[in-house]
Amino acid sequence: MNNITAIILVGGKGTRLQGLTKNKSKSYVSFLGKYRIIDYPLSSLSNSSIYDIGVLTQYEPYELMRYIGSGASWDADIPGEGISFLTPFEANNEIAFQKGTANAVLSQIEYIKNSSCDYILILPGDQIYKMDFRKILEKHIQNNASLSIVTVDYSENKEDLSRFGIIEYDSDMRIQGFEEKPEHPKSNHVSTGIYLFSKDILLKYLKKATTLIDFGKDFIPFIVKERKDVFAYDFKGMFMDLGTIKSLFEANMYYIDHPEELSKRGDQFRVYSKPFDYPPHIIRKGASVKESVVADASDVSGKVFHSILSFYTVIEEGAEIDYSIILPHARISKNTKIKNAIVDEDLLVPEGLSLIFDKPTLVDHEFLKEVN
Repeated sequence: MNNITAIILVGGKGTRLQGLTKNKSKSYVSFLGKYRIIDYPLSSLSNSSIYDIGVLTQYEPYELMRYIGSGASWDADIPGEGISFLTPFEANNEIAFQKGTANAVLSQIEYIKNSSCDYILILPGDQIYKMDFRKILEKHIQNNASLSIVTVDYSENKEDLSRFGIIEYDSDMRIQGFEEKPEHPKSNHVSTGIYLFSKDILLKYLKKATTLIDFGKDFIPFIVKERKDVFAYDFKGMFMDLGTIKSLFEANMYYIDHPEELSKRGDQFRVYSKPFDYPPHIIRKGASVKESVVADASDVSGKVFHSILSFYTVIEEGAEIDYSIILPHARISKNTKIKNAIVDEDLLVPEGLSLIFDKPTLVDHEFLKEVN
């Protein structure tokens, strides 16, 4: 679709993901054994025929940029469109480091001005969904909207409401109020942080992003107060925000509990990822694997239950993995027991440890230093 330019925000540190983002962008964090989180927004763009994509980076972008490359894995290597990496740059002897999400987009205002598209789609790079952005554009045009905000209903997850921007809208979906992470939410309608702007409106308000630096905290609330043509688009599909260890853990476990979501045939909205020529996984004699996802190149000699083994993981003899996520290139040594954990990439977990937790816990190099 040649009338939308998309900008994916991948610049934040992702501190709530703890050590998982110590040396990488949170969009590059492994998901479901096979994917990186960035695969989901890129796949939704591809499935919506949106190929003019800017990836706005800042914090530890190199692995992510190398992974995305030309964008060919998502059909985005199209002459005249395709992937552009929007990185901090020096202007007037100052480095344009980002002070907030809106300020980050302001720093790339020339990219927006030079876009031939009439609409600018801004979306986070750390969410899991399958979304048809063409339907959002259709509703945006029908409403003659200046800004459309994608929302989801969190009435079944009220304990998480205060992590998000809360939106109030009327029967016509016209937004009446927006409050970022309120202590006492006034509705169950959560902003996904996915915004579709008419280009001229975005350019007009970006001038204020020197002081209104963050979309959720001040930029979007300012526009909502000033304009009457801001609408909500209520998304009914699956939506997962992966901003915390708990939410990342639960999102992975969701697919084990709903294996039909992984085995859909003829799904028009496929999730694409960068292909790697990995060997098949192997389940050795005496091993046991039940209710689990096992990615390519994994080597299993122990027992695995209700867990995710990412590519190139090794589970040695006598090791027991329950309700856990083992990230790529991790090795679990003999007779180690792990439950309710996310084991970080490239980690060697020593022999004979008992890592049993009551809630989802990250096991990384820093954690093992304290244990040992």
